[in-house]
Amino acid sequence: MNTNAPVIVFGEGSASVFLIQELLKRNENIVWISGSGARLLPVMPSVKGEAAVAALLEAQAQLQTDTLSPSLEQGVCHRVFRNKGFKLPTWKKSSQVEAQKEAFKTNVWTPEQAFLGLQEFRLKGLHPTLLEEQMRTSFENHPQITKIQSAPVLEFEVYEHGGKIQLANGLITEFKAFYFCDEMGELKAIPKLMTVFKHQMSSIKMGDRMSALQVVFHHSVPLKQMIDTGLVIPMNRDSGETFDRDVLGYFVEPTRSVWTVFLQSSECEENHEIMKKLRKLKQSLNRAFDSPEFLPEGKKEFMATVEKEQVRFEENYLITAGSIKESSSNPDFVLLNDGFGFSASLERLAKHFGYSDLDLDLFTALETDPVSIEASEIDLIEMPAHLTEISSELHMSQDTI
Repeated sequence: MNTNAPVIVFGEGSASVFLIQELLKRNENIVWISGSGARLLPVMPSVKGEAAVAALLEAQAQLQTDTLSPSLEQGVCHRVFRNKGFKLPTWKKSSQVEAQKEAFKTNVWTPEQAFLGLQEFRLKGLHPTLLEEQMRTSFENHPQITKIQSAPVLEFEVYEHGGKIQLANGLITEFKAFYFCDEMGELKAIPKLMTVFKHQMSSIKMGDRMSALQVVFHHSVPLKQMIDTGLVIPMNRDSGETFDRDVLGYFVEPTRSVWTVFLQSSECEENHEIMKKLRKLKQSLNRAFDSPEFLPEGKKEFMATVEKEQVRFEENYLITAGSIKESSSNPDFVLLNDGFGFSASLERLAKHFGYSDLDLDLFTALETDPVSIEASEIDLIEMPAHLTEISSELHMSQDTI
């Protein structure tokens, strides 16, 4: 293996961005191939699992932003719209954890479970979407990154260590590690990778996938009252539907919001069906924010505040069953995409690079009104300033790839 060869990152999703930030810290040269270009913004502002939080903090530290020390919220970091208000999810009614788990599985549609949970973490002052956008900006014209778009793979060789790739734009290079961060369907563009990842994908069925429809709204004016947690807004069922589907979303900034719904394969066969879901998404938002407490002066509905929208549809993006298995036979080839959700990709990244679990004892609890805690089910914890200057506390292993 050529130790001076670059690392290949194949794909455009969130996993690729956080991965590249880690590789730059290790002074790697990177060939970043866009592949299909499939990507979503983080579906919710919270993550599941302490390892995912550690990955966010690690990325922020390496970015060296001037962001103030974020505070950590743990518990249920989203609110559900029902009975004309945003309230705790119904599965939180029970005080028994097992009963909550059962109610969660019963009442939350399978693809949405990847982004909601019994225990969520949210870093106030460190929004995942803004952090990802800052990293993407920092990668532009970076001397260690060669970005390649719209260049299919012509030849691909797997060596005992690393391999070699040839692209349609004329690039031919050996590589010492290959990270596949694209959606699973893109593996067919590099047939030899299907063999390499056969063991890692052995429990994943290609039929167990969902598509995602995501829209970003740019608002001419902010709402009167902002809700800075994640939001879950039920959609009315279509005729014949037997499950409840929700709009998942949040406000990135006062004048920018992100909303996502998931679709089954049968709903993606015609553009008409996809656009129908987009219309229902907008209707659901109008219904949820129809109170004078939210609507700015002169605006009669939520959509009247929108001056621009960006719609993205990613087919078969989310994997709803199975898991990625570890493989020791091809350690230079790593499957690290967003197919199981944003939190899962951060957790896999943290495990691959040996991040330590987040030690909550490093956080200092604030004096909080017990009544407000009961009402919100969120514990607010201030983060010590030294945690934004990542050191050995959050990243113990410095093993090379």
